[in-house]
Amino acid sequence: MVNKMIYDYEIKQKNKEDVLYIYLDINQEFAKLNPNKKKKKLESLISEYIKKNRIVFQGTTVAILISGFVVGSFTLKNPISLEKKEHNFQNYSISSIIKYEEKNPVFSTQEIKEENLKKEEKEKQDNPQETQSALQQEWHSQKENYSSKKEPSKDNISLSVNDNKKEETIEKNYVTIYRTNGNVLKLELEEYVFGVVSAEMPASFHIEALKAQAILARTYALKSLKINRKLTDNSSTQNYKSKEELKKIWGNLYSTYSKKIKNAVDSTKGIYLTYKGEIIDAVYHSTSNGKTESAKNVWGNIVPYLVSVESPYDETNKTFQQEKVFTYEELSKKLGYAVTNDSNLTIERKTEGNRVAEILIDQKNYDGVALRNLLGLRSATFEIIKKEDKVLFNTYGYGHGVGMSQYGANGMAKEGDNYKEILKHFYQGVTLSHS
Repeated sequence: MVNKMIYDYEIKQKNKEDVLYIYLDINQEFAKLNPNKKKKKLESLISEYIKKNRIVFQGTTVAILISGFVVGSFTLKNPISLEKKEHNFQNYSISSIIKYEEKNPVFSTQEIKEENLKKEEKEKQDNPQETQSALQQEWHSQKENYSSKKEPSKDNISLSVNDNKKEETIEKNYVTIYRTNGNVLKLELEEYVFGVVSAEMPASFHIEALKAQAILARTYALKSLKINRKLTDNSSTQNYKSKEELKKIWGNLYSTYSKKIKNAVDSTKGIYLTYKGEIIDAVYHSTSNGKTESAKNVWGNIVPYLVSVESPYDETNKTFQQEKVFTYEELSKKLGYAVTNDSNLTIERKTEGNRVAEILIDQKNYDGVALRNLLGLRSATFEIIKKEDKVLFNTYGYGHGVGMSQYGANGMAKEGDNYKEILKHFYQGVTLSHS
């Protein structure tokens, strides 16, 4: 009966207080009950629905909507908390919820529409359209983005392993997003995951790749909550786009794309990745060079689930191979000493992921990742071509190369692999856990 009568909920702010909106569909079985039984039944249904969906909000007002209209409300004695075993209802008027002809509901649909319009206008002003797509940005390039003093781990990748520990139970959470424009958003986890998937992976990708991305976005968020890592809306953590921003980016395709990504998020709701009971660091990148990279070759730490694996579909990215050109003067400024066409530029060693591990420039050795960051190259997979007046760096792939390759995942999905197979390929030995 719960599924038949209560089909959705939403949390909004009114007068600076959270209000829980319950969307109700009254059925015949319920209509036959007398008023007292209706009151008890509805109270029981709502309480059960709140518990089942693990709803947490800071207000005390619950508004009831039927066919899109707010027809009544009731007040809780205390804000809803997951720790509370019961939800106490007071000032509860069943008649205002059952009677459609109620003339003075606490919240009118017109008020809701006006509030939404105000919010949309504010978002348009605060969130100008960005010119670069999410996949044209580096996801993580600095080692410190993966370390935390609060994480009980020796690895800078923030991994904590306990062989005897059972998998953690993750409760439904809200996440705080620190936006580039200075705004701070508090979003329900699944809403945040929708915004991340929309920003991080092209909506044209296969649905199974989008599902894999949704699980990674959720996993990264849950790990961030655990270690108190601030979430931003850019590549320093995970890219995030609001619905208003997506409408501008997708245009006429907004309805199609948003439904597709919502499907990917909803169908994987609550799923996240663990390794021996611990939430993993769900790092990922745009495009591999044909193989992913081991974490130890990028951040210097051995992470059991982040090892080099084959990723043969990355060349489907039109920007798989790129060329970056430096004059000798420009290269000299970058390196801090004179480099000429007589200088020695030699790749000394490569990693198992076929990326540059060590390069010699004249008499100075560079780590491949360090040089990549110094020169702003798309990846640490590169070859060097010396010309008389310039140096060409041909790069392959895009990103640090660790974890899931997004284009590789899309290729696997097109070949028939589902999201579970994709994730277990790129993250060795992990478990798909469910909250």
